Amino acid sequence: MKNFILALVLLSSFSIRAQSFKEKIADKRFDNLEYASASEMYEELSQSKHPKIKYYVRAGECNLNAGDYSKAQLFYDKAYTNTGMTDHDLYNYYQVLKYNSNYDKANEVFSKINDNQYKLIRDNLNRKKLVIADLKKDSSNYTLKRLDINSEENDFCPYVVNNEMYFLSSRRNTSVAGRKYGWDNSYFLDVYKGYIEGETVKNEEPVKEGLKTKVHEGPLCFTKDGNTQLITRNNYLHKKAKKGKEDKVNLKIYIRKKQNEKWSDWREFPFNSDDYSCGHPAISGDGKTLYFVSDMPGTMGLTDVWVSTLQDTTWSKPENLGQSVNSEGREMFPTLFEDEVLFYSSDGKVGLGGMDIFYTIPSGGDNYFEAQNLGYPINSNFDDFGFFAKSNTAGYFSSNRGKQKDDIYSFVSKRAIISSAINLIVKDKESKEIVPNSDVALIDETGKPVYQGKTNENGEIRFNVIPGKSYKVKTSKNGFKESVGLIREDEIAKLSNSKKELLIEKKIIGLLGLIADADDLSPIEKVTITLTDAFNPKNVMTFTTDKEGDFRHIYKDKKVGDDLSYIVKMEKEGYITKTQPVDITIKKEGYVLLHDYLNTKMYKIKLGADLGKMIDLRPIFFDLGKSNIRPDAAVELAKIVDLMKQNPSMTIELGAHTDCRGSAASNLSLSDKRAKSSAAYIISKGIDKSRIYGKGYGESKLLNDCKCEGKVVSTCAEEVHSQNRRTEFKIVKIKE
Repeated sequence: MKNFILALVLLSSFSIRAQSFKEKIADKRFDNLEYASASEMYEELSQSKHPKIKYYVRAGECNLNAGDYSKAQLFYDKAYTNTGMTDHDLYNYYQVLKYNSNYDKANEVFSKINDNQYKLIRDNLNRKKLVIADLKKDSSNYTLKRLDINSEENDFCPYVVNNEMYFLSSRRNTSVAGRKYGWDNSYFLDVYKGYIEGETVKNEEPVKEGLKTKVHEGPLCFTKDGNTQLITRNNYLHKKAKKGKEDKVNLKIYIRKKQNEKWSDWREFPFNSDDYSCGHPAISGDGKTLYFVSDMPGTMGLTDVWVSTLQDTTWSKPENLGQSVNSEGREMFPTLFEDEVLFYSSDGKVGLGGMDIFYTIPSGGDNYFEAQNLGYPINSNFDDFGFFAKSNTAGYFSSNRGKQKDDIYSFVSKRAIISSAINLIVKDKESKEIVPNSDVALIDETGKPVYQGKTNENGEIRFNVIPGKSYKVKTSKNGFKESVGLIREDEIAKLSNSKKELLIEKKIIGLLGLIADADDLSPIEKVTITLTDAFNPKNVMTFTTDKEGDFRHIYKDKKVGDDLSYIVKMEKEGYITKTQPVDITIKKEGYVLLHDYLNTKMYKIKLGADLGKMIDLRPIFFDLGKSNIRPDAAVELAKIVDLMKQNPSMTIELGAHTDCRGSAASNLSLSDKRAKSSAAYIISKGIDKSRIYGKGYGESKLLNDCKCEGKVVSTCAEEVHSQNRRTEFKIVKIKE
């Protein structure tokens, strides 16, 4: 029995020591990025009697890095049923689920991540369900084709120079030693070149001159003239890979130039480092602007896109492109189109899964527009990257959507896939003159300013916008009111060849009047408006209304708080001429609306019209039983005198009316005396006696039912009786 127990203990001890030794070997290979062999060892360890959760997550991560997403999910699924997965493990699991289009499960897994490092990605995931359908809406616009140059291994990152396509491949290169890379057990990458014939690429072969080492080569790029070449390769010095502080071989950018048809030796980009990677260069046509990927200090996520400019012969300190481009995930494989549009791939921004291809353009200064996802079918739930645009509607890209090996695809789109340049011109709203040096700000749909600049001496400004979006444009300048306009999505394509007018209004103090017909409120054109300064009668201004019935005047010497006092005269043939006083205090900048301060409605001259209703005429009162003109009545009759002098074509009947109280005979007699007395007063003030006569009607034309003759006793209130006591000034004749 003792021997049996001792044998069990020894056997158990040996098993633990063997497992511990295998785990150390697996860990070392994992740390050396030899994921293919490490994966096999972790898979064996995961089948032990008491496997650690580490074995599952490491096996999952190895298969994720090697591109076997189905197998990776098997191990992460097992780890997820236990506890102890770190935020890093959960994030990798989330990525695997996205690759496998399991978005609901991905959402669940991501909700368990607590590290703020992943906050931005978490926010993006919460938006994903709203975005996926939108990313697939234009899929019918594209035609994709897998190129025949693809091999059974990885082929990716096409780059076209004239009719030659450079690309990277891990296919077996018989011209060099067949060394394999421990990451996924594939051959080291080499640069190949094929020749474009129509829609195909043929006769691919490895590029030999200066592009063969024992480690990875590429991606690469060229300047427009083809005389400067940049490439990514492992940190390789004196034919030996060099490791940094973390015992890793980082990436570096190398540059060489061609002179007299001969390439120079490679030299390093000055911001390379043994301790971080710089790679994936994208150079402008003139060779003066370099975009690249790095995890150098200051990187927001795992890797970011950076930019450096060549100043004389010195590269500037790299600048991070910021949150509109980078995320807390990986940004990789930048390329340029026409020196302005930047394409790259990201797994940290909202996408369909894996790495998606995005693009952005400068929005002014050092800023960039929020990166836009190219959508399906360019992007998929796998890794999509290495985009190269031949034109605005065609190009190439790489994807592992096929057999989980990277392949090169061509695409053709029915519509433009990238940004449009639009032209704007700022003009004065009133004069339509151009307004140079105006400040113009472009604002996206989230309210974020994405561009700010000034118009040139011709009032013009040109900038880029992302197609498929609408923008607000805010325009301002000293002495003008701020103006906000809209550039609609459907306008953008048209504005690349035409100009959109942005109208801004001067900060003014002015007077605006609207003259309307009193009957139907329609605007009256060609009304003559005369404004006479009440304090300086020699100061007279005259205007004529336009077809909208208005007139306007801009003051050069007025400010907020000043007073305006005028005698306003409005006249037009066929209408009653009106003269009215007005007093206004200017309360704010802009136009003072005259029609807010006096009645600017005009009445047509027509038979039967009552002048008393056309002007502000108060009731004309007489002393009890008398017909002489009182002073207060004289004030009102003076208004009729003025009106008749201003409108000499009309003849007036002055009709006086009473209420029913008193006898009908006495009411008729008294009203007739009052009417004739009033008419005589008007004649005495200079009106021809042929133009006016008085007539009394007594109680014969009551306006209501307040009758009280004979035995009828009226119960009407005094207010109702007063409606019948009135004086009317009716037009009975109009001189032609």
